Amino acid sequence: MLARFKFLLFFSFFLSFVGCAAEAPVSVFTEIPTGKTTSSASRFELVDDFNAGLGRTRHGADWKTSETNGAKLKLFSDRDDAVKHGGSLRIEYELPPQASVRVFTALNGLDLSQADFVVLLIRRKELETFSGKFAQGLRDNTGKDAAVELRPSMKRLWQGPKSQWVEVAIPRSAFGALDFNQLERFEITLTASQNGAKGTLLLDEIAFFGPEEIVFKSDQDNLIGFPEKVVVEARRRELLAIKDDKEFLRQVGRDTWRYFEALVDRKTRLVVDHVRLGETGSNGVGSYTSLTNLALYWMANVAAMDLSLISNEEAKQNIKLSLASFEKLETWQRSFWYQFYHTGNSRVTRRYVSVADTGWLAASLVIVRQAFPEEFREKAAKILKRLNFSEFYDTNGQLKLGYDDDKKLFAPYHYGLLATEARLASYVAIGKGDLDKEHWARIYRTFPPDREWQKQVPEGKETELFGVPVFEGHYRYLGKRFVPSWGGSLFEFLAPTLVVNEQELAPKGLGKNNKVVTELHMEHALRKKGYPVWGMAPCAVRNGKHWVYREYGVPELGAKGYPDRGVIAPYATFLALATEPRAAVQNLREMLSRYADIYGEYGYYDSVDVLKGTVNQQYLALDQGMSFLAIANFAADGTIRNRFHSDPIGQKAAELLKEEEFSID
Repeated sequence: MLARFKFLLFFSFFLSFVGCAAEAPVSVFTEIPTGKTTSSASRFELVDDFNAGLGRTRHGADWKTSETNGAKLKLFSDRDDAVKHGGSLRIEYELPPQASVRVFTALNGLDLSQADFVVLLIRRKELETFSGKFAQGLRDNTGKDAAVELRPSMKRLWQGPKSQWVEVAIPRSAFGALDFNQLERFEITLTASQNGAKGTLLLDEIAFFGPEEIVFKSDQDNLIGFPEKVVVEARRRELLAIKDDKEFLRQVGRDTWRYFEALVDRKTRLVVDHVRLGETGSNGVGSYTSLTNLALYWMANVAAMDLSLISNEEAKQNIKLSLASFEKLETWQRSFWYQFYHTGNSRVTRRYVSVADTGWLAASLVIVRQAFPEEFREKAAKILKRLNFSEFYDTNGQLKLGYDDDKKLFAPYHYGLLATEARLASYVAIGKGDLDKEHWARIYRTFPPDREWQKQVPEGKETELFGVPVFEGHYRYLGKRFVPSWGGSLFEFLAPTLVVNEQELAPKGLGKNNKVVTELHMEHALRKKGYPVWGMAPCAVRNGKHWVYREYGVPELGAKGYPDRGVIAPYATFLALATEPRAAVQNLREMLSRYADIYGEYGYYDSVDVLKGTVNQQYLALDQGMSFLAIANFAADGTIRNRFHSDPIGQKAAELLKEEEFSID
């Protein structure tokens, strides 16, 4: 009876200490579904459950230790586990009087602004033998530290499968003014009493705990806005009733633009890579961005101004704020920006320099300085000067894919085919004067016939371009001749047409090829495969509550060939406004009519699996940007392309297209 009274007294004190804890479950770990792990419950964000042993944490960091005053500390993986799913962390310590040891790991700017508690489990028998101070601490990105002593009154028995474990739940308020938007470090501190200490501690299920979908909600609150509804049936019907194609596209464009109004970080004004919508548990924010995303955001602001969706001043201010954050980002050799950055803390998320992404970045700066010369001419010129593409030029006359700064190695592969999205980088590199026209001629139209791994043995003729021998080769499919891309996706063939006017400048070259491959995409999908809609390109597909990004295309249109799995990406149809506008609008209308859940507040979703009839209700900045620019070019008479070609870089790039004739007549 006395033991029960003591436990109730301790438990009551704990509730009074944490304040808001009365609103939490008796044990936060009861939120874990039966037979599942902590990682499967959306109210938790794990630091580590040690189920995979003592390796990297869920945030890609190692566990480390520090000792003072002759203290000794060792970490081991223990087979005992509080929730019967793997293992736990065993800490063996030997502490002289009043000495301290720390066990810590990096959180790398983790955003858990919606967390209510920091929680963990400790095996009781080892805890009871430790007489010193036992504290848990956090550090934020400003270097501020806060630690909470885990006094006996702040623990409660966990009524789980192994009741010899004790649950610790520390309220967020106990850490004072620590910034939970950017957490840098988690640590456990053991300090011996005057008698010293020697023993073992077992820890498990170290996590943050809060509302349902804690990670999503923590990311979401950084954004200017977010869609309120997944499907907007009334808007879908309204669009289907619009008969005029240009007005239809203008209205879709208005919705699509909202991505770039809302899904940017409030502080940095960097646009997020993607958001996921749908059923509870599947929502998410991709709180990182790429150079291509940033380029599309800047160009989208120009396009939004041209479509009268925002004012001239609003467009300039949006670009100005975003550029200011961009210029502060870490770079490689003080010249090239890396491919990916976190939108909240601006950290590099992958130390890789991508030539293709840099090409989009450079092209966007050309367009921005033409749209707002008084505001951005000098800044754009300064950045463009830094981006010297000759750094990636190889002896074979082609551009390397990029540079891996972690491995200190250039990519061993090249952008070897002309009919890919990477040709935009070549346009800009030659337009800037970083590379000679010879580079353009040395990119393959088809791979040489002796490359036996390619889909077809190319036909064609030897000719000369800019004084360089060129094999003008082609493939055949469904009775038509064409120059292949790598994978056969419309993205590869058509993405550069958002910026470069290939259709008019190269009527016997790339312009003709773009039209032919668009027709082949339609014939392959509608006639050969019997799909109701067409347009294949890399996109994401649903995988339960998760998603996976994959490359899709018409295999026969690629030298290597991406698979056709019946997955259609609406943004590919928007790209086709440059080549087959009537068919493209008809295809968009058909998608809208046939798939009721393909359209949300911010326009068309990322993809539809026509074999399963399922829509991936996800918005990607890449999709939204390309779709919106394609609409602007169509509805505003080539506005983005015109600005590019009015610049000296665009004028020089245009010269590459006028002299070549493909062997596809």
